[in-house]
Amino acid sequence: MDLVRLIYASRFSRKAGPEDVQKIVDLSREKNRRLGITGVLCFDPRYFLQCLEGPSEAVNELYNRIIFDYRHTGVRLISYEKADRRRFEKWSMAYVRIDEKVKPILERYSANGFDPYSMDPAQLVDFAAEVAEARAEKGTSVAGGTVVWGSR
Repeated sequence: MDLVRLIYASRFSRKAGPEDVQKIVDLSREKNRRLGITGVLCFDPRYFLQCLEGPSEAVNELYNRIIFDYRHTGVRLISYEKADRRRFEKWSMAYVRIDEKVKPILERYSANGFDPYSMDPAQLVDFAAEVAEARAEKGTSVAGGTVVWGSR
């Protein structure tokens, strides 16, 4: 299997509402599991940051759908590379809402707050992996392969 890791950032579209984020997470959990994709979605009211890992064909097709999804604007590919191993193997779709609980971790990676457009790819992967793992270690419910941090 040709394992790849793709990182992208986007802005939350004004055409979308808060319920759309939960729809993304719910649909992605099942679909990603079937396609062999793992990853994490970090979200605050302005930005999406997503790291996707899996077979290149499946990841490429998913990213192409995201580009045309009305809930995203300003989609920017930050990194696309072959991966030796998965960083998010525990989750078909970890979901981390960026809030005050994430702030201590975020401050180690960015002086500008959560702005995935201003962080480099290595920082983004490490940040996403750390917040997903930290949440899982703190005993947060991990239902359906999803780590939820913050309010729905």
